[in-house]
Amino acid sequence: MKRKKTFINWFVTRHQVVIRNEGDLAERSTFSLSYAKLITLIFFTLILFLGLGLFLSHTILKKWLNPAYIEQENNNKLLHLYTTVKKLEEKNAQQDKFIKLFQSILEEKGEPKYAVEDILGGELGNQPTTLNEKDTLESTDVNDNLSVVDKEVHVSRSELAAASYQLPSYLPDVVLFTPIEGMITTPFNVQIEHYGLDIVGKENEPIKCIADGTVILSTWTVETGWIIAVQHAKNLISIYKHNATLLKKVGNFVKSGEVIAIMGNSGEFSTGPHLHFELWYEGNPVNPEKFITF
Repeated sequence: MKRKKTFINWFVTRHQVVIRNEGDLAERSTFSLSYAKLITLIFFTLILFLGLGLFLSHTILKKWLNPAYIEQENNNKLLHLYTTVKKLEEKNAQQDKFIKLFQSILEEKGEPKYAVEDILGGELGNQPTTLNEKDTLESTDVNDNLSVVDKEVHVSRSELAAASYQLPSYLPDVVLFTPIEGMITTPFNVQIEHYGLDIVGKENEPIKCIADGTVILSTWTVETGWIIAVQHAKNLISIYKHNATLLKKVGNFVKSGEVIAIMGNSGEFSTGPHLHFELWYEGNPVNPEKFITF
């Protein structure tokens, strides 16, 4: 009993703590303290620091202290990276498809032939030259019928072309820059397969890009000379032909109004210094005059 009483007395006995100045030993402050108060103070201090540590480890410091959070963040980053790569692959595949399509169109040599001889496989050229009167009459009837067929083929082809290119007279949310100021000598006309405008201007005049985009074609062809094509947003492509000099390469990013070529007179189809300008929307040619002031 005495031992227990002695421990309790030791635990609750107050002690006076005096703080003095080291120089003159003057008393600065004094307070009483017991082992019970000291242990209680230490206990609550530990609880406070432990609670604060747990709070910070699940909020501000969790990205450094919580392994589960770090793993989750890494998984989210990997998922986001995978999604981004897939989108880029799809976009790149679409862009490659557009590039191959327009390269095949722009670099194609010669006009497609729809003559009757081609349709019939050249059988007319193999007929004998000596014909009797009956054969002559039959040949005349055949030729008349073939002429009708030939006309129908060309008419159907023209109607099909006209129907295929009746696109909206607007482009969504697109403001286009004038590539060059000049006089239009040959307008847009799908009936004669002229899918752009011929614009006459000053020789060596700079040609500007109509909108932000990426160069998808920068090459030379025999018919159209130096040609450059730019792919813009919303499946819009602009094409510039018969240039004297090209200032951009495939893959270059260009801004609206940026100079991309110098007007010239290159290519067999050119009859003088001018720009042949084409505008394609979702794989079909449209009339540039509806969207650009020249």
